[in-house]
Amino acid sequence: MSSVAPFRGLTRGVVWCLIGGALLLMSGFGNGSWGTGLLGLGLLAGAGWVLYSANLRARPLQAWPWPPDFRAAAEGMARPIDPTPKRVLPPDGKEAIVAHVATNPEDLRRLIADKPPAWPWAVFASVLLQRRNAVGDRLRRCVSGYQPRGGGVPLTGLAFSGLAGTTMSEVGDLVGQLEQFMLSPAFTGTLSAGTGEKTADPDAFVGIANRLMDYHAEFLSKAENCLQTPVDQDARALVQDMGAFTLSPLMGYEQFIQTMCARIGEAQDLLPYTSDGQVVALDDVSLKISLPDGLTDRIVAQIKRFTAT
Repeated sequence: MSSVAPFRGLTRGVVWCLIGGALLLMSGFGNGSWGTGLLGLGLLAGAGWVLYSANLRARPLQAWPWPPDFRAAAEGMARPIDPTPKRVLPPDGKEAIVAHVATNPEDLRRLIADKPPAWPWAVFASVLLQRRNAVGDRLRRCVSGYQPRGGGVPLTGLAFSGLAGTTMSEVGDLVGQLEQFMLSPAFTGTLSAGTGEKTADPDAFVGIANRLMDYHAEFLSKAENCLQTPVDQDARALVQDMGAFTLSPLMGYEQFIQTMCARIGEAQDLLPYTSDGQVVALDDVSLKISLPDGLTDRIVAQIKRFTAT
């Protein structure tokens, strides 16, 4: 048997470092030469780090396990949002005088022209709903997981790590832009005007709703880019984790739009029973974007795994 057989699969440089380091370490200890021993120890440590890094990269990783509530939210993205209010009892007909969420452009035009009670909020929710449901097929493909585009050369784990890092930074920047927009005078001023339905501007409500959904479109593009980029087998766990990361903002939108539609339903139940001048206060609706615990740490660890040298 060849003396090199135990080292099969290692590079020649690593083999010589292991052999040389062992010889120098034994020689140093035998002759009482600390310098020689330390040099041998250094060679062994260097070879060990190379072996550790290679083993780390070769070790298969499982994708981040989706918590039940996270999975349930993703499953909801595979279906259109239905704005029909969830009622315990069937409607009594009085809700018809209050604005409803319009599911198509023609109904939206009629809503703006007729201006029934609560119309500003219904216009806002209608634009959100229609634009979200218009990209339902794309959302469904994203929650289907890794689906690489054909014809491309698969990226290595190292190359996809660069794309993952860039995407995380871009998504973070988009979240910051979205927060600034929702705190801007244009956004808050338009919503404040909604309490005075006679003076509210329908174009303003349509405008801020479309701007809000423009960010949704950008988040969706980031998710598609991660999940549709061809990669080598060893990078697919990172792809799936990046899919979960990029889907998180879209899940925040899902909850926001569903809650807006629910508030319109509550207005339909309450407004027919109020007198002139009486104000009905409904709970605020917030667009919340958050990441599940442990997901970012898992992604960063995988990126370090591929970039380790």
